[in-house]
Amino acid sequence: MRLPTSLRPRRPGSRRVRALAVGAVLALAAAVVPAGAASAATPTLSMLSLGDSITQAYGTCGQFADCPRNNWSTGTNTTVNSFASRLRTANPGTTVTTANFAQTGDLVAGVPARIDAAVAAGVRPDVVTLLIGGNDLCSAKNPVAADGYTMTTAAAFSTGASAAITKIRSTWPAAKIVLSSMPNVAAEWAVVKGGFGSVVWASGNLCRTTRGVSATGGRLSTTAASASATAAKTRTTQYNTALQKACTAAGTLCDYDGGALTATPVTKALIGTTDYFHPSIAGQAKIASVQWTASNFGAAG
Repeated sequence: MRLPTSLRPRRPGSRRVRALAVGAVLALAAAVVPAGAASAATPTLSMLSLGDSITQAYGTCGQFADCPRNNWSTGTNTTVNSFASRLRTANPGTTVTTANFAQTGDLVAGVPARIDAAVAAGVRPDVVTLLIGGNDLCSAKNPVAADGYTMTTAAAFSTGASAAITKIRSTWPAAKIVLSSMPNVAAEWAVVKGGFGSVVWASGNLCRTTRGVSATGGRLSTTAASASATAAKTRTTQYNTALQKACTAAGTLCDYDGGALTATPVTKALIGTTDYFHPSIAGQAKIASVQWTASNFGAAG
């Protein structure tokens, strides 16, 4: 996968500041225990998942359905070793609770509504993970934009990313935000397009711009198809830039992965065989590993 040129590695000083912020989050979570009850009560750390079908581990149970126990963020499958599981390992003696409000099919514009739903359910997270954008690039429901492509425009995505991160920050001011870059759909398509996966993608009208087909799924000229695929790659870079900017604006408690997920090579083993589109269990484990390592929780360990 290609690392967007706009996503430069973090400066060491910035990483140290955010690592200190991680410690502050953990300390704050522990501080909710009254001093007199310290010996009797177990400190808790609450974690919330936001995103789309990837974070619901869609298809990983062999059906066209969500299977959240296998998800990379708050899943319980030990094979995946989710972010939450890693938090438990890194913080022995702390009870890590989880809630998953990711919504299959969501675009970035849908995230604020999931935040509202989490608030209504009484969720008060110390850590929030967000992986979003795949549907903005690939949904079969995306209309044709002014540029002729079926993707959320860069401007609209930027507005949506800013709204989502700002709402997380304003709703839970002390929460640590772990923000993922985009999945590399172009690299995934390169793996599946020579086999049955290409039939599945076409039947679902998925990722039309990446596949280099028209809005109705029709064939384009070689030149037009190449331009379409290039536009999708460019849009991925633009989405990542928007995510990075929104995270930076939210302050040191927002930890963007620096393009790590986009830069992760995609292999056949990481793609599920239910729909040849969503991550397999191995793919979910890979996302968990990438996000943990890229985050300052991983750095602190």
